[in-house]
Amino acid sequence: MARFCANCGKQASETAKFCGFCGQPLEQPQQPDIPIQQIPPTQPIQPVQAQPMYQPQQQYVQPQPQQPPVYQQQYAPPQGVPVMSGKQAVLANAPGTLNKPERPWEVTIEGDSIVARWKWMDATFFAPHEISDETKQFTFIVTLTDKGTWKELDKTENKKSGVKMSGGTLSFGSSSSSFSGKTNQKSFSFGAGKNNQTGAVGIVGFKFNTTDVKHPVREYLMSCGWKQAGLFG
Repeated sequence: MARFCANCGKQASETAKFCGFCGQPLEQPQQPDIPIQQIPPTQPIQPVQAQPMYQPQQQYVQPQPQQPPVYQQQYAPPQGVPVMSGKQAVLANAPGTLNKPERPWEVTIEGDSIVARWKWMDATFFAPHEISDETKQFTFIVTLTDKGTWKELDKTENKKSGVKMSGGTLSFGSSSSSFSGKTNQKSFSFGAGKNNQTGAVGIVGFKFNTTDVKHPVREYLMSCGWKQAGLFG
């Protein structure tokens, strides 16, 4: 852009401060105003709370003991009910466990013993010229000790009475025998007669095996944690 001296009208250079002809000071060119760009406002800075370098420890709380479930709590019998344990409980529960309708023998408790009685024969037999009544009973006795063991004893009783016709003479007679100890027996008897237990008349028979009585009693005691003192009889 050309510049002229306001005093003499001569042209002057763009950078001269005084006119080269008359020495008059030249007006300096004005710089164009540069608009200031508006800066969008920024979001306010949130102050950050300083964290202490030392973190206080939490106070220790002692855990409370938990109550055991209901099924693990010890059973307390009602007041007035006797508490049975050990030998007393085994004896008390024996009749209810061992006596069954299908078993011909019966269990009772006598002192410290389980007594199983089997009247395995009770009949009236008819034979030519003779009538006889016979009864045979087997008793299995198991005595419990205070050491968790048991002892066994077998007893057998045989009784016979009848009427016999021989040589035109009528005679009466009776006999009995017994055994006490340990025994294993099997027997089967039959004949024409009457079963005095059931009332049946005809050919009657009786089967007997000591194992039928001993085995269930032994199994019951072993299930209760007891052991036999000695070998099985």
